[in-house]
Amino acid sequence: MILRFVRFVQIYILHARNALRVSKKAPKILITGGLGFIFSHVTEHFVAKGWDVVVIDNLSEGSRPEIINGSFTHYHYHMADPKVVNIILKENPDYVIHASSVTDVDYSIREPYRTLRKNILSTLHVFEACRNLPNLKKLIYVSTDEVYGECDHRMSEDEIILPRNPYSCAKAAGSLIRISYENTYPSLKGKTAETRFCNVFGLRQDTTKIMSAIKKSIEEGGSIPLHQDGKGYREYIYIKNIPPAIDLILEKGLGVFNVTLNDGFTTQELIKKAEKVTGRKINTHPSHRSGMDMKYQMDSSRIRELGWKPPYSFEEGLKEYLLS
Repeated sequence: MILRFVRFVQIYILHARNALRVSKKAPKILITGGLGFIFSHVTEHFVAKGWDVVVIDNLSEGSRPEIINGSFTHYHYHMADPKVVNIILKENPDYVIHASSVTDVDYSIREPYRTLRKNILSTLHVFEACRNLPNLKKLIYVSTDEVYGECDHRMSEDEIILPRNPYSCAKAAGSLIRISYENTYPSLKGKTAETRFCNVFGLRQDTTKIMSAIKKSIEEGGSIPLHQDGKGYREYIYIKNIPPAIDLILEKGLGVFNVTLNDGFTTQELIKKAEKVTGRKINTHPSHRSGMDMKYQMDSSRIRELGWKPPYSFEEGLKEYLLS
């Protein structure tokens, strides 16, 4: 009799715990561009955490539809389409990350009107929706180190932005939209953040980007373009460092955060590092990019003070990426 009673109590406690688990609603996060190179990893990160994940992505070049597996909701729309405003309002997420963007600098040089129009409209639609979300806790706007323009020192978040190509101009416009909306609309006050990434590299990156072009050259042969004699200097960060940074900013970050490890190299130096890691020769050919800034570098003190501890060094990420 006593054993039956004990067993009854154990079963009751188990059911009570399960009911509590079910009743506790998972946070809902909406990610625009959540199938792209960088944010497909972020999408998977929040799915793994058990969050309710919604992605708006039009499956344009560079998107990774292979990660669509039923674990998150996907809307096939371009963010420049005004219909996305109602989608965001209908989903009513707790958190929003606006990562959708035309990111190809060379494309933006060829098609400045389309780049500016699509990127600015996309950002406007997100902010218009978010200022009317009753339960919004945080909105992150994803920008780039390129908004600073040519850098003669490590740029901090409070310095003037001076974009010098159509892509970075469009991203800088989004930075100003974020400031103006948070200042103007009380519903967004104290709820927005902005990331400015240095060059991110890793699995799923489009081969138009320098690191993935290097990997393709190593694996398949062929020559890669060397813009401005390979003297352009960029900072690089491995993709697996990005989801923890986003997670941290969602939890307690406000304002702008430069995301970099300050591992910077010219393209020539980067190629030499890749050759040393792989033992393979990388062929190059001369190329010229109009309006190209020669150096980007940022101060990462602010996100480190927030508590960011990137799990991968540049060298660890480079070896894992190139040798996998």
